[in-house]
Amino acid sequence: MQRAVDRGFWISWHDLPKETEGEHIAWLHGTYIPKILSRPGVLWAAHFKTVLTAPGTHMLRTKDPAVPNGSDYVLVFGGESTMAFTKGVDAFRNGAASRLDRDLSGHDKQMLAMRKGERQCVLTEEIRVHGANHKAADTMPPGPCIQLGSFNCPPESEDQLLAWYADFRLPAVQEAPEFIGARKLLATSGWVKHVIMYEFSSRDARERVQAEVERRHPDGIAWTKEFIPALTHAPRSPVLAERMWPPAAG
Repeated sequence: MQRAVDRGFWISWHDLPKETEGEHIAWLHGTYIPKILSRPGVLWAAHFKTVLTAPGTHMLRTKDPAVPNGSDYVLVFGGESTMAFTKGVDAFRNGAASRLDRDLSGHDKQMLAMRKGERQCVLTEEIRVHGANHKAADTMPPGPCIQLGSFNCPPESEDQLLAWYADFRLPAVQEAPEFIGARKLLATSGWVKHVIMYEFSSRDARERVQAEVERRHPDGIAWTKEFIPALTHAPRSPVLAERMWPPAAG
């Protein structure tokens, strides 16, 4: 397996007003993403539109009104490490603009202000697995369809969370032929501590992978239903989302 070098992630979940949705997306794909990709250490970007929120009925979600609940769109940047997404010392010592924003135009800032209910976090990769039919690469932008969960876990349950991913969940999805990969992330900043991103070739492929896991591992599914309620998810988490940018090849 080749050494993966994209270990840092910057994720934004947000909504957009319907009347300016198209304008914002055109600017995002044509202007904003290329600007962020020009920053040192930023390796790739992927923009997703949510097609389903909160699949499953056994999730506990935060009721804290201070946690923004935007989730219609998900923007993900991958970097060499979390250092690629620092706001810079001057932002904190001298009140300067964030290093990520300092060369944005007035129009760019107006576009960013269109986002509603935005929730952001910067994360580092804890675990990465690949499907049997998908090879590892140095840098790996997410696949065409993702399931993205974001949550906190009580400290007394975190050893069990690790066991659930390491000994059941990730090995189980790896068995399914249509599974691309998954990344378990830990937050450097943001409301959540834990994020999991599963990758599939399509929404239908995700459904087939899940059905295969349920068929092969009834004991693991029973454990899931017992354990997962210990987690507190972000609003509308997890989301199932399809990639808008970069467009599919061909």
